[in-house]
Amino acid sequence: MTNNQQQPITIKISEFEGPLDLLLHLIRQNKMDIYDIPIAAITQQYLDYLHSMRALKLDIAGDYLVMAATLMTIKSRFLLPQPEPDEMDDDPRDSLVAELLAYKVYQEAAGELREKEQARHQHFTREAMLVPADLSAPKLTAGITLDDLQAAFRQLVAKRRRVRPLTKTVVAETINIDERMTQITTQLQHQPQGLDFADLFTVSASDEMLVTTFMAVLELTKQDQVALQQAEPLSPIHLYLRQDEQHDEH
Repeated sequence: MTNNQQQPITIKISEFEGPLDLLLHLIRQNKMDIYDIPIAAITQQYLDYLHSMRALKLDIAGDYLVMAATLMTIKSRFLLPQPEPDEMDDDPRDSLVAELLAYKVYQEAAGELREKEQARHQHFTREAMLVPADLSAPKLTAGITLDDLQAAFRQLVAKRRRVRPLTKTVVAETINIDERMTQITTQLQHQPQGLDFADLFTVSASDEMLVTTFMAVLELTKQDQVALQQAEPLSPIHLYLRQDEQHDEH
């Protein structure tokens, strides 16, 4: 019977993503100035950490050892007799500080991206779907069809995109269809003569607001709260409150 030989278990350092991460941790923990690192103290603490890992028989990646050698080299340069101030070379810590600062920027950016990812996981987007071919499209008001309203909406979106800047700030939409319906009816109550469909969309409105407004108009028309008028095909569509809705407000 053959005895199975057990392979030694190797555990890698998991607390830190690399030697720069460990150095930043030590600097923050000891409240050191990253631009003026006390090289002797940071080198000793770094080596103590590696020694503790070895004492626990944990595997240490090679880049940690390379950083240890770098710190010891910088420390040895500080132990050498220093030249006169006007003859002194660049600070031997400059390269290390530059690496730490660059890593710190990427680390903070990664943290922000993780937060955005977690926030995005709280939102669910409905997949695009085709409109059923057998869906009825009744006339909305005075001969205006759903296709007419959709055509007006497409023209509005196309016009806005032609004049919209190439860059924009993306923000989360905070209004739903019911709230937008209330806003539109309130706006029409203050304008008894009605208003054009295009006037419902501000210049700074997001794409989400465009869609929300369009859906709100459809729902208001479906509920007979708003009437639509169009002088001729492809002309502007005019909205106004139905007479019974206006009377209800007085």
